Amino acid sequence: MARQRGELVGRQAELAALTEACRGKDPALVVVRGARGSGRTALLTQLGRELSGTVLAIPFARIDRPDWDLFGAHAVLTAIREQFESLGANPRLAESITAVSRLWTAETYASAWGQSALLTELSRMFARIAAEGPVTVLADDIDVVPMAVLAVAPAHRAGHHVVATCLDETREPDETAQLCALADRTVDLAPLSDEDVDALVRQLANTPVDAGLSRALRASLGSLYGNPGTVRSTVADLRERDRLVFVKTHLCLRDPAEPVALPAGHPLLTEVDALGETGRHLVVLASSAAGFAVDETPVLAAATGRSASECGAAVDRLVRAGALLSDPQGKLSCPCPALAAAVRERMGPDAVAALHAAVAGQLLAMGDRMAPDPGVLADHVAAAGRALPPSPELAALLQEEAKRVATRDPACAAERQYAALRHADRDSVQTELVRLLFQAGKYDRMAELVDELAATDRLPASTVARAELATAAALASVHLGQPVAARVRAALGEHEAFRFCDRWFAGDPVAAPELVSAFGGLAASWPTPAVELRRRTMAEFGGPCAIRDLATVFRSMFGPAYRLPDSGPLAAFHRVVTGFREARWPDAVSAARELETCEHADPAMLAIARLLAAEMCVWHGRDRRAVAWLESVERTGRFGVLRGWVECGLHHEAGEFDEALRVGWDAYTQRESGEPGQHRLLVRLAIIAVEAGRTRWAHQALREAEARHTREDSAVSQETVSLVRGLVERDGAAAEAGERLVRARGHLPDLAWACLVAGQVAEEPDPWLHEAYRLARELGATRLRAKVKQHMEGRGVLAPVARSRRAELSEVELAIVELIRQGRTNRQIALKLRMSEKTVENHLTRLFLKAGCRTRHGLAAASLQGRLEAVGA
Repeated sequence: MARQRGELVGRQAELAALTEACRGKDPALVVVRGARGSGRTALLTQLGRELSGTVLAIPFARIDRPDWDLFGAHAVLTAIREQFESLGANPRLAESITAVSRLWTAETYASAWGQSALLTELSRMFARIAAEGPVTVLADDIDVVPMAVLAVAPAHRAGHHVVATCLDETREPDETAQLCALADRTVDLAPLSDEDVDALVRQLANTPVDAGLSRALRASLGSLYGNPGTVRSTVADLRERDRLVFVKTHLCLRDPAEPVALPAGHPLLTEVDALGETGRHLVVLASSAAGFAVDETPVLAAATGRSASECGAAVDRLVRAGALLSDPQGKLSCPCPALAAAVRERMGPDAVAALHAAVAGQLLAMGDRMAPDPGVLADHVAAAGRALPPSPELAALLQEEAKRVATRDPACAAERQYAALRHADRDSVQTELVRLLFQAGKYDRMAELVDELAATDRLPASTVARAELATAAALASVHLGQPVAARVRAALGEHEAFRFCDRWFAGDPVAAPELVSAFGGLAASWPTPAVELRRRTMAEFGGPCAIRDLATVFRSMFGPAYRLPDSGPLAAFHRVVTGFREARWPDAVSAARELETCEHADPAMLAIARLLAAEMCVWHGRDRRAVAWLESVERTGRFGVLRGWVECGLHHEAGEFDEALRVGWDAYTQRESGEPGQHRLLVRLAIIAVEAGRTRWAHQALREAEARHTREDSAVSQETVSLVRGLVERDGAAAEAGERLVRARGHLPDLAWACLVAGQVAEEPDPWLHEAYRLARELGATRLRAKVKQHMEGRGVLAPVARSRRAELSEVELAIVELIRQGRTNRQIALKLRMSEKTVENHLTRLFLKAGCRTRHGLAAASLQGRLEAVGA
């Protein structure tokens, strides 16, 4: 594992304990234990920086040691020679170095007398160092020394503090156990907290890290996520594989659907490799859908030509190493999915399939005497793929087991049914397989299915079945962001679903009737009859179609049968839209970054996602990020109205009212018919005009809203005219009517603005402004919250007292607030928290926004009151 560099992340409690021990009057012997990669060396290095006295660092593992050097004397000599000047350059110390060097031979260690003489000289050498004043000896990786106790005893007896690090593994003979028993204190390094790991990844990236990358690391590393060495090496490996990409200053993971694997050289991989194919087979089986139990080792042994005892011993070793876990029933699992991914990658797909085929063959050969679990057998057969010859008996098994789990686990059922396709008549399997793949959201497998059928020239003769395949291919196409393959179109012929795909990938606007025509042609009565689909109104599908949110339309069309895939452009875009609407703004911005990494992202969806990300950044107080997102969308493009809505909001927040109105009205007057965002822009223009006292522009917004409502007569146009009229004419009833319409839509950001409008004109503003304030907090929109507070002050409404602001502040922010209360300067805070003054300034800027104040005094006052909200500017 790579050694840690840079500032120490986490371990503050452990560092404090070591520092306290090393500052005591009496010489202390402290042992630091931790797993491989737990950061023992980094902690020792940071301790050396923290201590004010002389430090003698001895890195035992990094200095070559002959097998006969039982005390690690060569490492001690090397360290003292390198640090001779800092140790006082005492001539008598030089004499001791010469004496120890003369005794450092294999012959010396061969006899008890020689060992005693060497220990005596080592003790004399450390005593001469102590003559200049005691030092702190940092003995890193002391467990590589056969006689660890005797390696540190001379320094400790001479009056020096000694801090030694070792692995927390049991060895025979276990010298470190004896050392821990003799130690004044033992410090164990637990896994880092999630927050500390996130900070470590940010440190490695030297830039903000997207939440999607942190989630992927957490899910993939599993039990090793808190291991800093593993995190460090895995991030480095992802960079080497070109899996990391910068999006708007954030480090993001490319291809999030692809597994994250442990890097070569990781201790767990080394442990698996030491067992050869046996170890790799066990990890692959334990992490497979079929699973693997301890009592199945005879099956593996018979399938691979090994002995059961060899397989059992391998299981024991992998469990001891932490590569596998065993539950009370003997079921094995891999606690680190990245380990399983790395092993599968090394084996290759053909070898993995051959392993499952061998196990399936052995289970089948057992016959009635030991009938295997049919679900386990079905999963092995499914994983074996073409490594098993076609068999009608296996087809029946796979179809039966797919049916058994279809309701609770559509993904598992789909894999079993897909395997049945290779063992049975295709027509009898196809419809059920398409249904299962659809319900599992496995559009990559759906595309693979249709392509495979087209390539083998064994398409069904039935017109209905062929139409179903065409619809399936088109569904897969729009979800994956890739046009339908030419050979599939040629094999299936023209279909309305293919024509829809042509329009979609050309970037043309899409309408609800087109979607119904294209995708309502699945098999009769599944999942929803086409006739029922055609009854749906434009009011239900029109909004999502306008912003190209097909996932929302599909969910309405197909109901609970529809499942969005975990990744891909359509899924990422849907998370942007729903995250924005449902007040999950950090998730929405993260999804916008993910969309940027999608190779086949639709340009129109990209534009909308960028604009929504810019809008969220504006109200989060991230102006530079907002501008970066905004400038990536052309001003005169297809979504000029949405862009104008965001840009005029940016100028509005900066207090540039005239520029905000100019930008907004320019965008509105250049709009195209049906362009999304027009109603939202009108409301924003009215809000800005009223706030700026620009009466003419306020009445212009009202006239335009009334004209639009006359033309459209829709719920949204009614909502818009009510809010604008309420604000411009100070009509509380109209504003409240508009707010009710917004609430019915369930769009939380729009609701926050609607409540703010109602609160400005209502006779009783308290409930409206309190709800606007609550929603702004829920959105994390610090600037919107500050704006609501201004209106509260103007109308004599008290801001609600937060029950617990501490939960919204990070540990670093809480520490900064506490130090400000103590009267510390930025420089003192930076030194105390081991960060740059610039970083402290950035934290203070965000704290001022959260507190709604502009001074350090105000921040300290807010903390003393137990709430940050109540501080005035």
